[in-house]
Amino acid sequence: MPSAKVQFLNVGWGDAHLIQLPSGGICLIDGGDGTFSEDQDHPLTWMNRNEIDRLDWMLLTHIHEDHVNGLLDVAKAKRVLKAVLPYEPFELPPDQLVQELGDDFTWRVYRMLASYLELVQILSEQGTEIKWRNEYGSSDQSVIWSEEGITLTHLYPWKGDPLPAHEVLMKALAADARVNLPRFFELSNHDSSVYRLSIMQEPHSSVLFGGDQLEPGWERLAQRTDLRSRIWKVSHHGMEDGFNSRILSWIQPEHCIIPVSV
Repeated sequence: MPSAKVQFLNVGWGDAHLIQLPSGGICLIDGGDGTFSEDQDHPLTWMNRNEIDRLDWMLLTHIHEDHVNGLLDVAKAKRVLKAVLPYEPFELPPDQLVQELGDDFTWRVYRMLASYLELVQILSEQGTEIKWRNEYGSSDQSVIWSEEGITLTHLYPWKGDPLPAHEVLMKALAADARVNLPRFFELSNHDSSVYRLSIMQEPHSSVLFGGDQLEPGWERLAQRTDLRSRIWKVSHHGMEDGFNSRILSWIQPEHCIIPVSV
């Protein structure tokens, strides 16, 4: 019977989840914050240890350092065949302007966005087939990949779902990014993707990858999708805005995985 192996890497306060497809290919969802240490397992360290030279799929749920930084490290060192990324490229203002006139937090968000654009550029230069997640914006167009009855689908966001962080980002770049960029950071979790790994013969024996999606998004998703799953990668590090009794009632998991550092 075909199977897929899922491994949740210990990247501290962040997400990095590996799926081994039935064919042996590797799909990486998020990459952690890029920290290399004895206490954490960076996805690049994992790939080197297991003598894996390429990723078949690289997926980024949303733009926060604890999800994107490790992916950037992997893209610099390994071949990536296909990637699903949240936003098409945008143009940032000159870094000198932001650094001189913005506060420390604005500069942090600016560097985070610049890292995302660097990831897009590196993948483009190595010939990765990049797909923007808006291509998976409906029930008919939600399958990321499918092998031997095992399928990874994109559940959120779909066409028509709000993307408050992206909306703020576009407004910030059209006006004064120094003022508005911090607001993007605050809203980014609301834009987070949600993925589900499922087996055709056992629809409820699935693994739900929640990214950092928050309760309003889960409620919107539950109204259109049966979310019941055997395993739930809990969103937002187990904080109440992404992990509470209402969300649990929609998903009804047997097991919860909460990536968090203490």
